[in-house]
Amino acid sequence: MKKPIVSLCLLLLLAACQSEQHYAIEAPPSFPVTTPPPSQRGTAQPPRVKPSMPNYAGTAGPLTQAGVGRYMDGMEQDLRRILRGTPVARPGDTLALELHGDALFEKGSVLSDDGRELLGALAAALRHYDRTTIRVNGYTDTRGTPDQAIKTTQKRADAVAAELRADGVDPRRIAATGLGSARLKKATGDGVSEPRNRRIEIRIVPKPG
Repeated sequence: MKKPIVSLCLLLLLAACQSEQHYAIEAPPSFPVTTPPPSQRGTAQPPRVKPSMPNYAGTAGPLTQAGVGRYMDGMEQDLRRILRGTPVARPGDTLALELHGDALFEKGSVLSDDGRELLGALAAALRHYDRTTIRVNGYTDTRGTPDQAIKTTQKRADAVAAELRADGVDPRRIAATGLGSARLKKATGDGVSEPRNRRIEIRIVPKPG
């Protein structure tokens, strides 16, 4: 009696082993990891914010001494909106813009496409707020001699002034001066290349009357 039972158990066990399914766990596919060469690491630049071209109808109108603060308030708000990313300071009732030379110029005193675009947007605001004068001051670093620095910054200031005039700003409102390596933003020794010192500063001064 025991033998048939044992035999039956063995048969059932063999049948179970033959019908058991085995699953293989596949490893996830591996992808090659590419490491950028050293020359490309850390060089990614944020996208440039383009100026917002204003759409003015005519000018802001006459300017009285009593209305200077309100007039320059409006211009300050517009410039901050138009020239996003460009520092706009407000010492008293004067507006001061700082334009980085390496972005403004392609080489030497030749304006880049981005520089022309920015100055075109600025010119639109200057035409609207036409009861102001514009002082374009050029600065550079200490790489060259003082005479070379003056010549370089004068050429760059003149190029900016010429672009504003070409964009319709009254030439009588604009003065351009090259100040060489005076008033360094970042103090350095002689012969030092410092981008923060290569810049154009534009001061916009109200002119009531």
